[in-house]
Amino acid sequence: MSRQIRRRFLASVVALAGSSVLPVGIAIAHTPYGQWDSFRKRHLQVLTARSDLTGDAIADSWVALLAEHLPRSKAVVSRARNFVRVASLLKTDQAKLAVLSYQQAEAMFSAEAPFEDFSPMPLQLLIDDGNYLLVCRDDLPLEHGFLLAATLLEEAAALSVSVPLSGMFGMTVHPGARAAALGEQIIPGEE
Repeated sequence: MSRQIRRRFLASVVALAGSSVLPVGIAIAHTPYGQWDSFRKRHLQVLTARSDLTGDAIADSWVALLAEHLPRSKAVVSRARNFVRVASLLKTDQAKLAVLSYQQAEAMFSAEAPFEDFSPMPLQLLIDDGNYLLVCRDDLPLEHGFLLAATLLEEAAALSVSVPLSGMFGMTVHPGARAAALGEQIIPGEE
């Protein structure tokens, strides 16, 4: 199709769309993005990858505690198809939290394969169980990090979790999680 014909066709589609009459065969696209955007704003999502059964089970147990103790958070586990998708959702701020193995966390933060397209990755540490980490974007509000860490630390003995105060793999500890681990109090809205 030549440029001129293509332009005329597009102009006629735009003109018809403005009059709410479309020719047969031209469909109006629908995307669920608005629903996804609404969902992610109302629910605290913790990302995992479908392929990581251990990480998924850990996320389930942590999210169950968060949902029980912080019901207004509407905490849920969101399972991405793979870790590249987890990285994409974190990088584009479509999610704030993820449960990652040490290996995945280090590779993602360091932009090692297959995460080289996501550098720099804005991640901080919240919780460590010795093999898996709860990580967050570095823009997670102070009070949110505090509440998440404090809630999971209440069950520290049963969960075998801690806050890695010295950081890991070059990642820093979220300031709210650090405050919770040290028994400090924070003032909501304080950064």
